[in-house]
Amino acid sequence: MESKFNLELKYHCQAFRPLRLILKDLGARSVVTKRQKDYFFNLPVARDMEILPRLKLRVESQHRELIYYQRPPFAEQWGATADVTLYPVRDRTFFDFLRKVLGVLAVVEKTRELWRKGNVTFHLDRVKGVGNIFEIEILTTPRNRSRDRKKFSDYRKKFLPYLDRMVKGSNLDLVLRQAAIRKS
Repeated sequence: MESKFNLELKYHCQAFRPLRLILKDLGARSVVTKRQKDYFFNLPVARDMEILPRLKLRVESQHRELIYYQRPPFAEQWGATADVTLYPVRDRTFFDFLRKVLGVLAVVEKTRELWRKGNVTFHLDRVKGVGNIFEIEILTTPRNRSRDRKKFSDYRKKFLPYLDRMVKGSNLDLVLRQAAIRKS
């Protein structure tokens, strides 16, 4: 089985309307708008780990999926390559088990508008307590990584005039930062 990687990049943005126009011009199609709730769990971490692992249970309507990933902070030019493992969860009591064993670090709630063109996914997220986040994500393989990086760079350039500051971490980092600001 060939390894697969995500090339990802996220930005804050004021409005999604100009992004939707660009997506239509690119030939991307609107797939779905959905509500997601991600429960992030505490994980034991070694002091020498450069890249912190994340474990979350994503709940979308009746669908549940356990997602484990490791991704370095996003870099301006190429985003980041993430190692991602997905596991469908059918047992409704599994959340209670994880909460008891690991504890919930934080909850990220969002409405996600998903657009797709080939192996490229575009997310227009309204993250509760954070605001609008735009994400470009390309699922690639080692064999296609060079070609997909070029595609990734081309898409990034088209959207950049309509984007604000880059998000270097994850939505979890943004939610945790907002919670710390509210507490102070």
